[in-house]
Amino acid sequence: METPEELRTEQIQNSLIKLGLGNLSKALPSSATDKIRTTPGISHVLSFYDRLAAKRAASGLTTPIKFEDFTKEVEKEVLPTLYMSQGLRADINQTLNIKPMFNVMQSFAVGNGRDSNYNFTTIWGTDRHFLRGGLDNELNVNAHGATRISDTIISRFQAHASDKGAQVVLETDIAGPDFFLNLRTMNPSFLDSKFSGILGLNFSQSITKRLTLGLGGTWQRQQAEYPASAGFELGARYATETYIGSGILTAQGMATLGFTQKLTDKVQAAVSTQLDLTGMSNMAALMAGEPPTPSGTTVAGVKVDFPDQSTVRAQIDSTGKLGFAVDRFVAPTVKMTISSELDHVKSTCKIGLGLQIESQSESVAETMMKLQTADRDEARKFMADPPQ
Repeated sequence: METPEELRTEQIQNSLIKLGLGNLSKALPSSATDKIRTTPGISHVLSFYDRLAAKRAASGLTTPIKFEDFTKEVEKEVLPTLYMSQGLRADINQTLNIKPMFNVMQSFAVGNGRDSNYNFTTIWGTDRHFLRGGLDNELNVNAHGATRISDTIISRFQAHASDKGAQVVLETDIAGPDFFLNLRTMNPSFLDSKFSGILGLNFSQSITKRLTLGLGGTWQRQQAEYPASAGFELGARYATETYIGSGILTAQGMATLGFTQKLTDKVQAAVSTQLDLTGMSNMAALMAGEPPTPSGTTVAGVKVDFPDQSTVRAQIDSTGKLGFAVDRFVAPTVKMTISSELDHVKSTCKIGLGLQIESQSESVAETMMKLQTADRDEARKFMADPPQ
């Protein structure tokens, strides 16, 4: 009879083998295993890897965040940069079906400084597949899709076509027990017997329950006759229940540092610093013959959630530029966003007003009302197997 320790070890190895990270020697045929174990050096490497894999599984680490999202709390949640706009904008989203999900969205914009003022988008999705397509008034086409191959692997594609050309991006995400791997290629081509395009790899690894390290690499060749170039970046992220600190450094000498602090349940503060350690990003100074000088910009911001379902985001940077964005639900299905950016140095001001309207078909509204009045068991049963 196996001991509890042997059973635990076997469970760990079985789970790791399913992910391709288990006992390598046991994953091979017995004849090949015998030869490998008698080969000097290789058996020691396999034994070390097996012990390391078992130790990682026993440490209780979880799947980390994507490398590209190391600073998302600062840039996407607290600071108002992504929520600010210029001119007037309205988004009308209509839900036509729940499962499978089918949405239709129309976007209108005036005074945004862009040629595209209207966009029509449709979204369809199930538990395993997702498709989104859009067309604007300039006949630019956008498409995005994703499919869940397994519980740990998701493949996605993005496509954009216009009169200026086309662009295709293919991605695959692999979520391991304590790592996350993203593989990406943009505009791949094998013309002239040479690969051209962009290849990217992002990898994040949980070191402890709070510390995550990341590595990103990019290889590109714009055309087959041009030489290839490569770059890489390193990152670290330390997260607790109250604060998160992160940093990313690229091979070109660009550094991004971010820190966010949860002051209360409704208030968050954040600081972000962008550094050019080599000074090569200031093209105007370089063209004027000035020597490269390291430079940087720091942004400090705060996010406040109010009980009336409104959110205020405000920021100020080291150049004296002020910005804020206010989100408020003026009705259960209507959200209004007011944003402004004031640049004291350039004496400019940008103001934006946006409306997001959610509408539902009569059948969907009736279904949602039933779900709200039904108990939890009936709601779960409906969402698992809705009537056709």
